[in-house]
Amino acid sequence: MQPSPATVPAVVVVLTGGASRRMGSHKPLLDVGGRPLVARVLDAAGGHPALVVGPGQGVPDGVRVVMEPVPGGGPVAGLAAAVAALTSDPDTPLPYAVTVLAADLPFVTSAHVERLLEALDEADLAVTVDRDGRRNWLCAAWRLTTLRARLEELGDAYGASMRALADGIRTQSVDDPADLALDVDTPTDLARARERADAAPTAD
Repeated sequence: MQPSPATVPAVVVVLTGGASRRMGSHKPLLDVGGRPLVARVLDAAGGHPALVVGPGQGVPDGVRVVMEPVPGGGPVAGLAAAVAALTSDPDTPLPYAVTVLAADLPFVTSAHVERLLEALDEADLAVTVDRDGRRNWLCAAWRLTTLRARLEELGDAYGASMRALADGIRTQSVDDPADLALDVDTPTDLARARERADAAPTAD
């Protein structure tokens, strides 16, 4: 029997290594609601330990930061670096699950992270799906055993797509009617996110 997310720890991995080409500046440092994006995303870890993969600017003290062996390889390479870091110490118990979050999700909440983890009772991967049916692979939770095995099958993670990583994996969708997983890719997105943050506090 697989252990349940309620009794075995999970780790929240936040990826900060994106090129931010459409934004034109390093997105995790951008201010939304008076705080850097990366700090807002790290709040969603709640009581779970967090691990940042990529540049550590704007990351609060006490949060572990690791870099990919070769920066710029994309989110799958970032996840591979996270898994390598989490499994490098034989004396440290392995987490049951890894929740992966992009560093440009200003409204994601700890309650949504818990919903993703709970969905792993019925799946090996839980992914956020917006109101239009689009899957956000960078707001998702994996069983660590499944993720490790899939990365090994994939081989070279550099430049691989999240869609390819998830192909064939038993997946559960987690609806997001409140757009908690709204991402910020462009200056227009940033302006809208700032308006939303100023208008009302984030709700679960």
